[in-house]
Amino acid sequence: MQAETRHRLVAFGALVVVGAPTFLIGGMHWEGRVEPAEAVARFRARGPAAARAVPGLPEPGVYRYRTTGGEQVSFLHYRRDYPSTTVRIVTSRGCGVREEQWFLVQHLEYYDRCGAALPTYGTDIAYWWTHGTQDFRCDGGSFDGADLARGQRSTWRCADEDTKAGQTTERVGEERVGVAGRDLAARHTRWTTVFSGATSGGAVVDDWFDPATGLVLREERHIGLEVGSPFVGRLTYADNSTYELLSTTPDR
Repeated sequence: MQAETRHRLVAFGALVVVGAPTFLIGGMHWEGRVEPAEAVARFRARGPAAARAVPGLPEPGVYRYRTTGGEQVSFLHYRRDYPSTTVRIVTSRGCGVREEQWFLVQHLEYYDRCGAALPTYGTDIAYWWTHGTQDFRCDGGSFDGADLARGQRSTWRCADEDTKAGQTTERVGEERVGVAGRDLAARHTRWTTVFSGATSGGAVVDDWFDPATGLVLREERHIGLEVGSPFVGRLTYADNSTYELLSTTPDR
């Protein structure tokens, strides 16, 4: 069964069981946060291999971020604010690390990093008990700008089964970022994505990476998309948010 069909059946079943008004009203309150302690438990459950350090990439563990902003969909003009603290779980995986950013229980993003490249990344965002997922595979390029000179750009492409993503990474320059009262050196990059297919629109994401470890010290996001919903058709989605690292030492 195709994913879209499966999602339609889940949504339809919920409407039949609880009724449309309850489904809509209840769905507007269906959200939760991943607590740091829960994130540490998830990290530990993955075993010793997940804690293996990878040179040039973030040390495995759980990082906490001071977070502002949120996301909004056009259906019922529904907005979800992100918690004031969100978590990123970093685990050793394949040739590098996987980073899972949990904005909410209903909003997960993952990034598989291998050196400066990003072989795969994806999202799982749920509204009204219905999940929309994307799993992109990429053809190379530079993700964190570690292999780029100042002002240099890298252009690359990613795709899943029904959406294409044209990527451009620019190394903006070297700047300073405050973390827990310390002024740290940072590599500023700008990641621009143009989506086409089932999802269309664009995203501009500015990242400030630790030059030595590639750890994200700060991120600013401006995302505007048109996506297909399993039960209300096409809708718009926006994410305007910022998150800032609270400590360079991960919880483990």
